Amino acid sequence: MTALWLTFALMTGAAAFVVLGALARGRTATADAEADAAVYRDQIDEIGRDRARGLIDEREAEGARTEVARRLIAASERADEIVATEGATRRRRIAALAALVVIPAVSLGFYGALGKPDLPDLPLASRQSETPDLQNLADLAMRVEAAIAKNPNDGRGYAVVAPVYMRLGRPQDAATAYANAIRLLGSTPDRQADLGEALFAAADGVVTAGAREAFEASVAGDDPSVKGSFYLARAAEQDGDMAGAVARLRPLVAKAPEDAPYLEALRGELQRIADVPAMPMPSKSAMEQPKTPEERMAMIRTMVDGLGERLSKDGGDVGEWLRLVRARAALGDVEKAREALKSAREKFGGDGRAAMRLEALALGLGLEGRGA
Repeated sequence: MTALWLTFALMTGAAAFVVLGALARGRTATADAEADAAVYRDQIDEIGRDRARGLIDEREAEGARTEVARRLIAASERADEIVATEGATRRRRIAALAALVVIPAVSLGFYGALGKPDLPDLPLASRQSETPDLQNLADLAMRVEAAIAKNPNDGRGYAVVAPVYMRLGRPQDAATAYANAIRLLGSTPDRQADLGEALFAAADGVVTAGAREAFEASVAGDDPSVKGSFYLARAAEQDGDMAGAVARLRPLVAKAPEDAPYLEALRGELQRIADVPAMPMPSKSAMEQPKTPEERMAMIRTMVDGLGERLSKDGGDVGEWLRLVRARAALGDVEKAREALKSAREKFGGDGRAAMRLEALALGLGLEGRGA
C-alpha cells in the first residue's frame, strides 16, 4: 500500500508541474488550443469528403462529425479561457500554489475516503465507441448556440450544430443551420443535400419545393450527391413518375463501388418502389406443428414451388409474379428468380407500370445491374 501511495504522490506532483507549465505559458497554450481547433475543423471537412466518396455511410459520418464537433467546441472554449487569463499573473500564482499544495492534499483526502483502486478499468476503445446520448447532444447544441450568439457569422458553428439538431429530432432548426452554413461557407453538394434532407424531414417525409431546389443544386455539379439523387427519385415517385424514380436510382446502383455503404439503401429503395405483396402465411395449424429448421425450409420451398406452378398455368397478376421473383431470390434460387422475372416481363410487357415495378425489383435484388 505504501508503494501505491508513493506512486500517487509522484503522479500528482508530475501533474501539478504540468499545470504550472501550462499556467506559465499562456500564449503558447493559446496557440496550441487554436491549432487543435484548426485540426478539428480540417477533420470535419475530411469526414465530408469521405462521405462523398462513399467510404463511410451517413450514420458513421454523423457520429464522427458529432464527436469531432465536441472536441472542436472544447478546443475553442479552452482557447477563450486561456485568452481570458493572460496577464492575470497574481491569479496564476495563486492557482500554482493550489496546484502544488491544496489540490494534492484535498484529492488524496477524498481518495482515501472514497477511492476504490480495485475497480476494473474502462478501456479507451470502448469509451470512444459509445454513442453520445441525447442529453450530451443537447448540451453540445447549447454550447454551439452560445458560441454562435457571440459570433453570428461563424459558418463552422452552423455546420457543426446542424447534424446535431437532426439527431435531436429538430429538422427545422437543422434546415436553418444548414442554410446559414451555405450562406457563410458556400454551397457544396453535401451541404445542399443535407439541407434538402432536413426540409424533407421537417415536412414529415414530403419533398417540398424548397427541398427539391436543394436536391437539384446538390446534383448539378461535376460531383453530384448520391443523397440528392436518392431524394430526387423519391420526389419523382411522389409525383407519380415511377419511371423517373427508377431512372434516378439505376445509374447510382450501376456506378456504386461494390463496398459502398449506401448500396444496400439504394436496393432497398428500389424494392420499396416495386411494392411487392407479402407472401401468404402458413395456416395456424401448420405453424403450430413442431418442425426442425430443415422442415420449415422445406415447407417454405413447397409453398414457393406451388405458387410458381400455379402462375405458369393460370397467369396471375403482377403482384403475384413480383412475390414469386422475390421469394426465389430469397431462397438463393437466383436462376429460377431470373426465369420468373423473364416470364413476368413477357406477360406484362404492355403494362408500363407493371414493367417498371419488375425492373425496380430486378435492380433491388441484384438480378440486374451491379452484381448480376
